[in-house]
Amino acid sequence: MGTSASNSGGTGGAWTTFKRDASTFARLGGEDRAAKTLGSYVAALGGAATAVAAAGAGISTGQSLAALLAGSTGPTGVAGGLETVGLTHLLGADRFTILSDLLDRFAGAGSDLEAQAARNALLDVLDELLPEDGDVPLETVRLDENQVIETLQRYLIALIYNRAIPIIDERLTRLQNPQLAQQRDQELREYIAVLVRLSTQNTTPLAIDWAGNDGHEFIESMLRAVYDQLEEWE
Repeated sequence: MGTSASNSGGTGGAWTTFKRDASTFARLGGEDRAAKTLGSYVAALGGAATAVAAAGAGISTGQSLAALLAGSTGPTGVAGGLETVGLTHLLGADRFTILSDLLDRFAGAGSDLEAQAARNALLDVLDELLPEDGDVPLETVRLDENQVIETLQRYLIALIYNRAIPIIDERLTRLQNPQLAQQRDQELREYIAVLVRLSTQNTTPLAIDWAGNDGHEFIESMLRAVYDQLEEWE
């Protein structure tokens, strides 16, 4: 489920509240408890502004992904996307090489929990984007504007989930009921998905310079909108 169960978070105060809410959600589930747990997590980080400020790795990775996606709307599909982000040397490479190179270029080695959350979210998205059949030319994999938004949304959903899940995952493991743990996990993802989709309404991805300040500010603002909503549940 999560990125790591080894992160025990902080201690005392808001962290104690978050861990308690995570335990309650693991046992009882429900949308309100999912929202309260995530709200407590944001509070434990120091509030929405702090949560966004700590998401630098996720924002920069999202910018690179969005540039690739927007570049993949042209007549040469994902091949054109690779050219857009300066990775023409990957044209003709096998799927594993392309995937590995994109992960390293966009997300780095994942040397800390924030970077690992971004890397894992990127992996989820790229794994769906790149054709599994090596005989399918990248030029034929073309996205439209809606697909760019939907793919970016999936990245943001995974990123927010991955940042919060280590402690929640520990509570889910304590249930010793894999089926119930999977159900709770899905409830959490679905609640995050609702907030992300609300924050990305009326987005025009092809009009944004994803590599520049506009791209950074846009993804940052989407994260801020989600964390502001979650903070209200604290």
